[in-house]
Parts: sequence; structure tokens; C-alpha cells
Amino acid sequence: MEEISDKKKAILEATLELVGEYGFHGTPMSLIAKESGVAAGTIYHYFSGKEELLNELYLYIKQKLVHYVDSKIQDELSYKEKFIRLWIDLHEFYSTHPSILFFFEQYVNSPYNKERSPHHFQGKFFQFLQSGIEEGQLKPVKPEILLALFIGAVMASSKIRVFGSISFSDEDLNQAVEMLWSTMALAKK
Repeated sequence: MEEISDKKKAILEATLELVGEYGFHGTPMSLIAKESGVAAGTIYHYFSGKEELLNELYLYIKQKLVHYVDSKIQDELSYKEKFIRLWIDLHEFYSTHPSILFFFEQYVNSPYNKERSPHHFQGKFFQFLQSGIEEGQLKPVKPEILLALFIGAVMASSKIRVFGSISFSDEDLNQAVEMLWSTMALAKK
């Protein structure tokens, strides 16, 4: 990951937590300055305004997530084992980093997101799904469809866990990902 200054990182991390708690509009720059422990002027040294701060925060946590996913793809596992491991690892990541989960959901659906292209449609994970199609492991559909199913299931189960409305055991998670695999995998004849 790209090295950033401690102050800039403190600003980004404080913004992430505050947006998770108060939303975009309920998080003024003054509160970000207070929570990050920097002067308000320091924020404007790094960012021209709130829009640029939120856009850079998106890129910052997207890079964290990409790094996390890349570190979890283990070449020695079978494709199915990688698929299951990635799903469980992403569920764990979002469940233990709810501020990232909430930020992504808010950002992707906000006017700040000029790109309008979900952050998952690139990188090693997207390539992982494409290779599954090419290798005959996954159904021959657009990889974006598989990605939507995969990520949708991860995020929904993570939100359920974070909100505490239903607790999932390891067995429950394994059943969920096995069902997802059955839906997405190419049936072997």
C-alpha cells in the first residue's frame, strides 16, 4: 500500500469512523479535525474540501480491501477451496470492520461517487472469478453477475452479523458459502 503521512492517515481513519456513526452530512470538517487530533487547517492542507476527502477515503479503504483480498488468495488451494476461503475471509473482514462496510454502501450510492463503477469490478478478485469461468469451474456468465452474487451474499451476511439480528455459527457460514458455490459452480458431468 502507498505510504501516507501519519496526519493524513489520522484524518482518513477519523473520517471513516465518524461517517460510520453520523453519515456523510452529519460529519462536519470541525468534528473530523477534533477526532483526528489535527487542526482544521491541516485537513485543508491535504484535501481541498469534504468531497475530495471522501473520495480519497474511498480510494484509501478500497486499497486496504484489495490488499486484504490479494493476501488471502492462496495458490496451493483448489479453486473451490479458494472460493470458500475468500467468502469467509471477506465476511470476517466486513464483520470486523463495520465502518468500512457502511462507508462503501453509503459512498457507492452517493453523489460523491462520480465513477459509478463498483470498486469490486477490478483487481485480483475480479480476475479470480474470470479465471473460474475460463477454467470451467464457474458458470459461463458475465463475471459481474457472479461478483454481484458473491459480494451481495458477503455484505448481507456481514450486516446481519454486525447488527446482531441473527448470529451465524461457523457451520452456518459454511452452509451459506456452500449454497453460493452450488449456485455459481458449473455442474460437473
